[in-house]
Amino acid sequence: MTWKEIAEAFKQDPIVLIPLGSMEEHGPHSITGDFLAASEIVKQIAERTGAYYLPVIPFGYSELFRGYPGTISLSPNTLYGLLIDICESLMEHGVTKMVIFNGHTGNSPIIGQAARKIKRERGIMVASINLWQSIPMEFKKHLYGNSFNPSGHGGEPLTSVMLHLYPEDMRMDMLAGWRNQQEVPEWEGFRIHSPATVETEDIQFQVYLNMEEISRDGILGNPLAASAERGEAIVGELVRRGTALVEKFTQANTIVK
Repeated sequence: MTWKEIAEAFKQDPIVLIPLGSMEEHGPHSITGDFLAASEIVKQIAERTGAYYLPVIPFGYSELFRGYPGTISLSPNTLYGLLIDICESLMEHGVTKMVIFNGHTGNSPIIGQAARKIKRERGIMVASINLWQSIPMEFKKHLYGNSFNPSGHGGEPLTSVMLHLYPEDMRMDMLAGWRNQQEVPEWEGFRIHSPATVETEDIQFQVYLNMEEISRDGILGNPLAASAERGEAIVGELVRRGTALVEKFTQANTIVK
């Protein structure tokens, strides 16, 4: 769009979608750019709702994956400032409805901090959704049956999503000989729940591990449960849910002062 076209569009109080992801390892089989998935999902939502969307922000906060070549990690301050600058640039020209579609969980705390600053200082409520965590458990059970939650970094749902969206770039052959871990990984005798959390009995606490301390190949999950068919179903569900969110948020009063 030209700036003239954008100026006319902004007069209609439109909703603007901001796709955000990361560029980080997802195992030896998957391309590093999970931001591509967020971008495609947002594009499909915009096509269905008439919303406008920005070019995807390809980099995120990926500190714990920096041990793997190809990972590009922004500092928290950089990502925070980037989000503030983007939203303020939109608001300067009358945009009051913005939704961040986040394709990387590590970005979530920083998104929250930026959104609260904008609300406090500019009086605008910015919404966000974590794409992968928004997939309901019942839908996972429908897709995976008894192994209904093979989630994890380098596993599901992203491997299936990328097999659907970018099959020519995936390298499932690199998983030859790989076997899903049967034993729960440990650190100093504590069970590893996630790269940031370990547990003993029913108590969890944070230790902030790097991914290479947990898995040399960068996988904490089961990529062997993936398929392009599942990926198509996941993308379809996320687009359906995102469309409903955008349609409802379009009617919301996001001006809080």
